[in-house]
Amino acid sequence: MRRIVLFLAAPLLVFLMCVGCMKNPSELAEPSGYDGFVQLGWQAIEQGRYLEALNFFQQAIDVNVNGAEGFLGAGVSSVFLEDYWELGDNFFQVAIHNDHGGSVVVKHLEEVQFQDTLWTVFQCVDPDLPRDSLNLWLSFTADSGEVWVNGKIFDYLSVNGFSTDLLFRFSPEYDNAVACLDIYRAQSGAFNSCDSTASGFIYVTIPVRASYMGGMIWHYSWIVVGQNIIYDYAVFDSNGSTGQITQDALAGRLMLQEIRGTEGDVLQAVACAYGLLQVAPNYQFGADDPVREGVFDIDAVDVAASGASCAFFNQKYIYSWFMCKQVGYGLDLDPQSDNFLLEILELIMQMKS
Repeated sequence: MRRIVLFLAAPLLVFLMCVGCMKNPSELAEPSGYDGFVQLGWQAIEQGRYLEALNFFQQAIDVNVNGAEGFLGAGVSSVFLEDYWELGDNFFQVAIHNDHGGSVVVKHLEEVQFQDTLWTVFQCVDPDLPRDSLNLWLSFTADSGEVWVNGKIFDYLSVNGFSTDLLFRFSPEYDNAVACLDIYRAQSGAFNSCDSTASGFIYVTIPVRASYMGGMIWHYSWIVVGQNIIYDYAVFDSNGSTGQITQDALAGRLMLQEIRGTEGDVLQAVACAYGLLQVAPNYQFGADDPVREGVFDIDAVDVAASGASCAFFNQKYIYSWFMCKQVGYGLDLDPQSDNFLLEILELIMQMKS
């Protein structure tokens, strides 16, 4: 099985009713009952009996609601059962909570930051820009007023041949940012797609344009001084380690979001993929577990391909390429090529084959 993961939560009451619908047979002691139901569940998945597998895992959950593997198995079963997709993410989330002690991927929505006159909130890190001269120039002009500074920055960029686009990076409020797909420039009313995340920074490329609006008014396309930038992002908090069940639940959430297509939670999906690759670059589902190893055929390349697929089909093409590169694929692609989108699509298919 290759593909898919993450999030569409059902109401808690419905979830608990579903979990409690099976009872532990009285002839089985609890420890034997839980482990036995879990083993039967994995065997049923391996044989393609997914609804039966889900029933076994639900019985295991009823025996021990604090166990992690029962919820993991229920989540994996739900990937193959469309009617249970909405419950599936709940199963994966509880598996992570029981195994890890809390959430690993946390989303933060509609955070806002304000660009200052020194470009230090949204830092320009374009590799072609002479940062020493620009930073020195900004330090002399920062107190001259936002409108004046914005105009002079554009003059500086145009005269020196930097009137195409610029690469910026920024740090959100919370550490360990692993996913951000868009930023919204409030005063301009414009969205820009992010390129990547690395070392807690989020990277975005912004076109450099100036449009004359009449009178003394110009509209600048890049992240100008005094502009509010709004964005959603996700962080990855592993508390220094993640167990195999947590890793497998992250992979399962990713698979579930991918199979949901445009209805899936793309931000959650790419956060699971990138975070998992950071903590387990050689990931294999169920590694070293004699019962579930190989039951769900997912490795690190599959994880990256699924994250790339989620991004691609939601038109986040540069971010899709970024996910491919995490496992060494597509390093020599040219995003300016006319064939770039086709090459990314072919690359994802190759990674999944």
